Amino acid sequence: MLGLRFSRLVHAAIASGALILGACPDAPGDTETGTESETDSGDTDTTSDPPDPTTGFPPPPPPPPGDITPPALAGVTMIDSFTLQLSFTEAIAPVDTVNPKRFRLSLARGYFGNYGGQPATYLRDLQYYNLIEYCPPPPPGCYYDPPPYYCYYGGCYYQPAPIEVADLFNHYADPTQVIVTLTTPIQPSLCNLLKGPEDPVFDFVLHLHYASGGQAQVTDLAGLPLPPLADAWVKSQSKYYNYVNSAPFSNFNPFLPIPCTLF
Repeated sequence: MLGLRFSRLVHAAIASGALILGACPDAPGDTETGTESETDSGDTDTTSDPPDPTTGFPPPPPPPPGDITPPALAGVTMIDSFTLQLSFTEAIAPVDTVNPKRFRLSLARGYFGNYGGQPATYLRDLQYYNLIEYCPPPPPGCYYDPPPYYCYYGGCYYQPAPIEVADLFNHYADPTQVIVTLTTPIQPSLCNLLKGPEDPVFDFVLHLHYASGGQAQVTDLAGLPLPPLADAWVKSQSKYYNYVNSAPFSNFNPFLPIPCTLF
């Protein structure tokens, strides 16, 4: 009975505020504040992962493209009666194995159509214009002055001299130059024709032709071949060749007349 009465008194005291019971503190890490702190710290983490060392750096950009422009003939000049100098737009690979038969000279005559007909270009072999003067010794009985009536002496005459390319060499100091040697010297008769008075109807030029292809050809240092230059004249090997129904010298690309400055 005493216990029951004491229990009622305790409840009554608590209800009236006369008795306050103390509570035990919570265990560490078990409070609501600690839980919220852990949650907040996880949400505000701004650190990032380090780069993966296994992936490495991005690949470098590709290298620039190599030489894709073939060489081109820029000019031809006479060094002497046996030698031509070829100038190119870039350095030329060694020409030791290049076949000289790839080159051929022509006397090109351009007709502009002033006298009717179609404009054209006519190619001729140089032997008909490159003439060597030959003066045989006078026969016996013609040594007297004046010569006796029975002496017959025809005097000097001219004989044709065909010209071909004999060999070619790289210039010793300039890699863009190639030296070409000829089998026969250029004669004054040929230069006189080239340096004749200007004619509005016909024009005569000395020109070089080249045929490409195969192994023994002219190339630059990257191995790109020299394009052909009016190569029909080289391939035909005839004494005459005509380009008809086209503007004079339009089949020469590039058109590079060889000036004669020897005589």
